[in-house]
Amino acid sequence: MMTKFGSVFIQLASVDSTNNYAANLIQQGSCQDGSVIMADYQTMGRGQLGNSWQSVSAANLMFSIAFRPKYTLDEQIRLSWYSALIWQQCLLRFGLKAQIKWPNDIYLGKQKIGGILIEQQLKGAVLDWCILGCGINVNATPELAQATSIFQETGQKFKPLTVLTEYLDLLNGQQKLLYGDFLQLKGLYEEAMGFRNQLLQFEKKDGTSFSGTIVGVDPQGQLQLAVEGELQSFANQEIRFLLPLA
Repeated sequence: MMTKFGSVFIQLASVDSTNNYAANLIQQGSCQDGSVIMADYQTMGRGQLGNSWQSVSAANLMFSIAFRPKYTLDEQIRLSWYSALIWQQCLLRFGLKAQIKWPNDIYLGKQKIGGILIEQQLKGAVLDWCILGCGINVNATPELAQATSIFQETGQKFKPLTVLTEYLDLLNGQQKLLYGDFLQLKGLYEEAMGFRNQLLQFEKKDGTSFSGTIVGVDPQGQLQLAVEGELQSFANQEIRFLLPLA
C-alpha cells in the first residue's frame, strides 16, 4: 500500500516546530500515515545540525509530513534524495530552475530558497516512521543576501498552501521513484546537484580548508569529492562547502 501524503491535514497558527508536533502525534499513537502538519508560524524551527530556520508569519511555507516508509533502514537515504528532487520539480511549476546543495538545501543559483530536515524513528532495527520537515521561502523578502524567495524571483505572491498542494501532488504521484530502482534514484539526485564539476573550497570541522570537486554521492548519501585526483567521501557533519564567488 502506497502512502497518501496529505491523508490528514492539520493547519496550525503557531507551533514550536512542525517536526516536534508530528513526533508528539506518533508518540501518542494518534498519527495517520501521510499526515501533513502545516504552520503559519514556527517559534523553534530547526535546520540541519541545529541551525534555526527563521520565518515570517504566514509568508513562507513550513510543514512536516509523518509517514511509515516502505523501505529498509540501510536505504534510509531514499527520502532525502526523493524529497529534494520533488522540490526541484515543484519549483519548475512556478517557473524556477532549482538545484540541490548537498545534502538537502534547495538553491536558485547561489541563493537558498528552502531546506529539508528529516527525522526518523526506529522500532528495534526497523525504520518505523519518518518525519519530513520542509521550509520554503514563498513571499518573504529574505534579509540575507544569500537567500531568495518565490516572490523575489517571480514578482508574484502565492499562498503557501498553493505551493504545498503542488508539492504533495508530485510527492504522491511519483512514489514509484521513491520505492523503485535505488541506483536510478541516486543518479537523478546526482544530476540535480548544484556546484558539480567545479573546484570548490571546503572546510572541515577543525577549521582547516581544502579544495575539491563534487563528483556525486555514495550509496549512503555521503558527498564524494575528487581531492587532488583521489576520490574521498564525507558525511554531512564532517565538512561544509564554501560557495564559489565567481
